[in-house]
Amino acid sequence: MYDYLIIGAGAAGCSIAHFLKKAGKNVAIIDRDGVASGASGAAGAFLSPLAGKKNLYNSFVNDSLSFSLDFYKKLSSESLIKRGVLRVADKNFSKETLNELKNEHYSSKKLQTLCSDFKEIEGFFYKNAGHINPAEISKKMIAECDFYKKEIVELTYKEGVYEADGVRAKSVILTQGVSSSLVDAPYIEINPIFGLRLDAKTTTKIPFNIHKSISISTNKKDNTIAIGATQQRHDSTQMLCNTSCDKCSFYVDDQKAQVEYLLKKAYELIELKDLEVIKTYKGARASIKSYFPVVGELIDYEATLEKHPSIKNGTKIPKESLLYHQNIYIINALGSRGFVFAPYLAKILSQYLLEKKEIADEISTQKLFFKYARKKRD
Repeated sequence: MYDYLIIGAGAAGCSIAHFLKKAGKNVAIIDRDGVASGASGAAGAFLSPLAGKKNLYNSFVNDSLSFSLDFYKKLSSESLIKRGVLRVADKNFSKETLNELKNEHYSSKKLQTLCSDFKEIEGFFYKNAGHINPAEISKKMIAECDFYKKEIVELTYKEGVYEADGVRAKSVILTQGVSSSLVDAPYIEINPIFGLRLDAKTTTKIPFNIHKSISISTNKKDNTIAIGATQQRHDSTQMLCNTSCDKCSFYVDDQKAQVEYLLKKAYELIELKDLEVIKTYKGARASIKSYFPVVGELIDYEATLEKHPSIKNGTKIPKESLLYHQNIYIINALGSRGFVFAPYLAKILSQYLLEKKEIADEISTQKLFFKYARKKRD
């Protein structure tokens, strides 16, 4: 019997498992393919700030970044490579936007003195940035937890206990990303976004991470680098994945072109000498339209609207008056910033579970519920 059963062993699942285990809880974590086997394993795991004038979203991103960098350093200082990032202006981020925080400007001439393989580019240097190995850090986070490799297709609930393929727990936390949810929550409209990363060997010495439309890492300890990007959003409406990307023809058929795109964009920034691609990783990252992640207790949509039908007309009722699925919680929609958001969200959810500390409205399940219910009124 476990206190918490976490379904999904990506960045979010491993982070909340770690926090609850450290708090003395008995924790099990389940994944159908293994630890960091999906979108989290395919992530470049670049830890970078979000540029621009201060607003609710980039403040949340940058607060998450500061917390997560400190978390990874304490968890495994040897796993965190923190050498900063060079941001190069593009159609999404102008020079003015990148310089909002008065970051140091690196001219083409200065970059050439740091590494002669840089192309004729310029950018702004952000010191508070780095990257990690996603699989390595995920396994470290759950080293003290019980892990089960199982595909869970059904949750049963009886006399205050959940059971999933023989694993029993008092509470469940769903961290499934784009996979089909085990609990109906139509108000959390997940959109898969395709991400690709390749690991490669090169004799070029890259002094720090580089980001434009794609990201290139500094050299790791084994002298490999990572090149990654969020490549495309599925053009369908809400679609949940029922398999891993390696088994999905949507990705398999498109992989060659995506790798060529990554390399083309990389060579526009820096000459990668003696480049040898070792392995490619692909994954569907979960996102919602607001780009904010979502965390908290799962609301029973149908039961709540049956009890409070006026919600559809815009009536706002107290959070405690909503009807919830008994002891089921969620962390999802981390998008392309999974390893930036995950530890911060895990701290937030663990404080809610253990201390009843309220979750901020912009990332709450309640905000999405009210918005969806009003949108769907007949």
